[in-house]
Amino acid sequence: MKIILLADLEGVSGVVDNEQQAKPGAPLYQEAREYLLSDVSAVIEGALDGGATEITIFDMHYYGLNLNLSKIHPQTWVFMGKPRKIYPLLKEVYQKADGFMMVGFHAMAQTPGGLLTHTYDHSIKSLYLNGILMGEIGMEAAIAGFYGVPLIFVAGDSKGTEETESLLGDVPTVTVKWAVNEHSALCLPIEVTHNEIRKTAKESLEKIAEFKPYVLEPPYHIEVDFFLPEKAEKMEKLAGVARIDELTVQAQGDDLPLLWEEFIGFCQNYQ
Repeated sequence: MKIILLADLEGVSGVVDNEQQAKPGAPLYQEAREYLLSDVSAVIEGALDGGATEITIFDMHYYGLNLNLSKIHPQTWVFMGKPRKIYPLLKEVYQKADGFMMVGFHAMAQTPGGLLTHTYDHSIKSLYLNGILMGEIGMEAAIAGFYGVPLIFVAGDSKGTEETESLLGDVPTVTVKWAVNEHSALCLPIEVTHNEIRKTAKESLEKIAEFKPYVLEPPYHIEVDFFLPEKAEKMEKLAGVARIDELTVQAQGDDLPLLWEEFIGFCQNYQ
C-alpha cells in the first residue's frame, strides 16, 4: 500500500507557542523539530506495521525544511522546500496512493479556545469550499478526495481532532495535547503520544478498506474572507479571482488541487 503523510508543526506533541514554531533556528524551534520527528516517526512505524509499502511525506510547515533526513525511516520519500508549486508531482503521487494521513495539524482560524489556530495563511479569517466552512484538515481531505484517496488518520491538538470528527466523521484521530487557549495546552509526554500514534496508525492501515474519500462535486467554489482589505485587494490581481466585498474574494474551477495551489500560492507570496 502506498501512503501519503502530510506533516505540520503547530499540532505536534509539546508545541504550544510561536517561539517553537515560527522562528527557524531558535533553540525552541529546534526542540519542536525533534517533537515533530517523533510524531512523524510514530506514524511511519505504525503505517509500516499495518502493511504500508511506500510512504511519501510532505513537510507542510513554514519553509518545508523541518524534517531531519538523517533520522527519517529509510522506507520513505520526503518532499521539502517552498514554494510548493508542485501540481504535477502532487497529481502523480495522489493518483497512486491508497490513503493519506495527517500529523501535527491544528484547528482553523477563529476556532474558540483553539491552539495556534490559522488557515494556511494568517491573513485568512475564514475559508469556504462549496459553501462549507473548513480549515487545513478539510481542504486537504477534499484535495485527496478529488483523486479518490481517503483520509485514514489525523494526529493533532484537541481542537484539530474535534474539527476532523465534526467534518469527516469516523476518521481515526489521536489527540496529543488539549488546547487551553491560543498559546497553552495540557500536553502528554512524547513517549506516550509516540506509542498512541503508532498504535492508531497501524490500526488505520489494517482497516483501510473501510474508509471513503471526502468527495465534493465540481465546480469547486472557494470563498475566502481576510482580516484586512489590503489582502483582498492584492488577491484581485490573480486571474480568476473576483472580489465580492472589502474583505472577501472568490474563485471557481473544476480542478480543485490546481485551483487551490494557484490561490494559496499567490496569497502567501503577498505577506
